[in-house]
Amino acid sequence: MHNDYESGEPARTSGGETAGFERRSIMSKAGAILDAHKLEITKRWLGSLVGQLDDLEALERFPTQESIRTSVELIEGLTRCLTDESALEQFEEGGLYFKQAESLGQLQRDGAEAIGSLADSLCALEDAIWDRLASNLRHQDQELLQVVRILRLALHRIMTAATAAYHHQARAELDRLAHTDGLTGLYNRRYWEPELARHVELYKRYRHPFAILMLDLDNLKWVNDTFGHAAGDTALTHLATVMRMNIRDVDIPCRFGGDEFLILMPEADLNAIQMVGRRISESINKTRFKLGRSFASLQVSFGAAACPENGVDAETLLREADASLYRAKEAKDQHSAHTTP
Repeated sequence: MHNDYESGEPARTSGGETAGFERRSIMSKAGAILDAHKLEITKRWLGSLVGQLDDLEALERFPTQESIRTSVELIEGLTRCLTDESALEQFEEGGLYFKQAESLGQLQRDGAEAIGSLADSLCALEDAIWDRLASNLRHQDQELLQVVRILRLALHRIMTAATAAYHHQARAELDRLAHTDGLTGLYNRRYWEPELARHVELYKRYRHPFAILMLDLDNLKWVNDTFGHAAGDTALTHLATVMRMNIRDVDIPCRFGGDEFLILMPEADLNAIQMVGRRISESINKTRFKLGRSFASLQVSFGAAACPENGVDAETLLREADASLYRAKEAKDQHSAHTTP
């Protein structure tokens, strides 16, 4: 014998009370279905997760007991929400079910596809719940459930796409910050040194030449001592700007440390990179900086080395560029001594 809900006959009460009764009826029935089949739903969901694992090591790491317990407790939480909406608060940050949901995210494999993998596994959990509800509800309610499922699937995919894009952008920004000098915006030493090693290998394998330019602000210490470190930072930033203006897109400029800068130029020879060094040096030397209430000139020296002319390994090339820079500074000091009255 069917009860009033299953036969579709509402209780004989006023219109508002009838709607309330219908709502309480379907909520209670849905809650009872979830409670009665929570283990079956969990098994189906975990089965879909296991099916995604593509190697024995990942399968052995899969925390089955923890997953079963967490899934069952979350379904119990969903059941509570159907009869007591205040239980939804436990799905908010800091709540019991929020913490359990966090643990589901921690079970996912690492990698760029982690967001999509997590979304797919949670959709599998949701599908298991929908299927169990649909098989125990009357026909007209199944149709409504299908509408909800379609919309939920579309919304899940929107959320997955937006979340994946956000994380991709965040990872790109973190990567940029990790490889960039905070003051000048040039690459830092952590990024530049592997690039030098890579170009050494490119030469050894395919004979692609390259050259490096080393630059140094001669009077940065004087600027810092006379006008303060903020003025020194301004000088370093200006040098970085001039460097960018005088190199190609394929060249790799770097603040190597302190007032020392390097540029790696693929497919360039010694003459080409020395020409770039002269352009940067002349541009800086001609500039009059306003530092506080005074004006001052900056001086830049540079040295260069090329592969294969000066060596075919990173250490030799850096040593030659440094020696070339030292010779340039010595020549400048000697010239200054001869011209000073």
